This record gives sequence, C-alpha cells and structure tokens, in this order.
Amino acid sequence: MTKRRNRIIQLCLTIGAVIWIIPVIAAIRVSFKNGGFKNYTDVFDTKINNILILPKMISNSFAVTGGTIFIVMVSATLAAYAFSKLKFKGRKIFFVLLLSCYAIPMLCTLIPNSLLIKALGLRGSYLSMILLLATANIPLAILIFKGNFDSIPSSYLEAARMDGCTDLKGFLYVILPMSKPAIVNVLVVLFIQVWNDFQIPLVFSTNPEKYTLTLAPTFFGLTQNRLDLPHLYASIVIIAIPVVVFYILMQDKIVEGMSIGGLKE
Repeated sequence: MTKRRNRIIQLCLTIGAVIWIIPVIAAIRVSFKNGGFKNYTDVFDTKINNILILPKMISNSFAVTGGTIFIVMVSATLAAYAFSKLKFKGRKIFFVLLLSCYAIPMLCTLIPNSLLIKALGLRGSYLSMILLLATANIPLAILIFKGNFDSIPSSYLEAARMDGCTDLKGFLYVILPMSKPAIVNVLVVLFIQVWNDFQIPLVFSTNPEKYTLTLAPTFFGLTQNRLDLPHLYASIVIIAIPVVVFYILMQDKIVEGMSIGGLKE
C-alpha cells in the first residue's frame, strides 16, 4: 500500500513538473529564434544615454534586493523574538494588527505610498523601492520567524539568563543559531518575491537608469516600435537565471536546515 501511494505521488509530481517545464522550454526556444545567441548579445548591448541598460538593470535589482533583504531580516527577526519570547502588554493585539497589514494588497496602497514617498523626497531613488518592498514583506517574515521561535523551548533562554546573558545576547547566541531552517526559508522567499516584483519598480523608478530587471520585458517588448518576441523572451530568460541559480545554491542548505530543525529538540 505504501509503495503504491509513493508511486502515485511520484506520478503526480512528475506530471506537475512536466506542466511547469513546458512554458520554460517554450520561452527558451522563442528566445533563440532568428538570431540565436545574438538575441542575448543584442539585449546586453542595448544602450540608453550611453549606458548598457541590461547590466545596469541587473545591478539595480541586486542593490534593491540586497537592501530589502537586509532590512527585512534584521527587523523581522527582532520583532518575532519580541512577540515570541518577551512578555509585554498588548503583544497579541499588536501581532494581529501587524499580520492584518499583510492582507492589504500592495496595489491598494500605491497612491498613499506615492504621496508619502513624494513628501519625503525619495521618488525615483533606490531607497524608495527598498523601503516599500521591505514593509510589504516584513509581516510574512515575522510570521515565519515567530512560528520557528515558538518551537524553541524557553528553557534555553532561561539557562542563558542564569549565565548572565541579556535578552539581546540570548537572541544572537541562542535563538538565531537554532533558527537556520527559518532563516534559509525566509531568504529564499524574500529573494524570489523581491527580485520578481514588478509593481513597485514600475511606479517608483522614474529614471530608466534606476529600472530593475523585471522591467526589461516591458522595455524590450514595447519601446522598440515593434513586438520583438525573440529579444523579449531573451530578457525574460535572463530575469529567471539569478532566481534559479540562487535556489540551486540554497537547496542543500534548506534540506540541512530542515534536518537540523527536526533534530533540534
């Protein structure tokens, strides 16, 4: 019975993988039509104001993604630690209010965010995109970290306090080392979500030199006076490569972190 169930599961997963991979193969095939590899070199050689626009988009994406991940990781881990291990009045109410922010679609907040960014004088800057992407992803990161921190017995912290550890040291030297599964999972989720975000760069990057890589298909598909599918799909494939590489590099750490988490107690 177990073998039969495993075979059914494997069959379902295989069918799902095939369905998922068909559009990927189709996109790669279209990207090589007519010019072959020249389509990719053409995309990389495109210039705006004597600047290679695609390499600039790639560096912009890494800058925005890196800055966002840094802010989210620092803020979310500290907040989750407070909600999970510290006792203060209104803790549950504040946590529910924070999570309710995640239920508000980003599209609904574009106008007030635009007014706020304009009032702060940050429109068109990297910082505007980093701050908005960070605030959009902090609630989910807190939820993941809090769930992991809740699973860590408080006796570890109590023993650390008896040895003279402050709350901050307990967080740094007790909680974080035992939270590798959550840290890795949040890193992967953040990288994929921030790297692939389209709305915020589209609205808040007013200068083409500040465009992130997700705007490349719009640029190559709609601003060249014609619909050039090979170059359009070449830019789409380039967008996907960093995400795929990042996931492959982090895959072993995800499995290792899950194993550590399972043996933690």
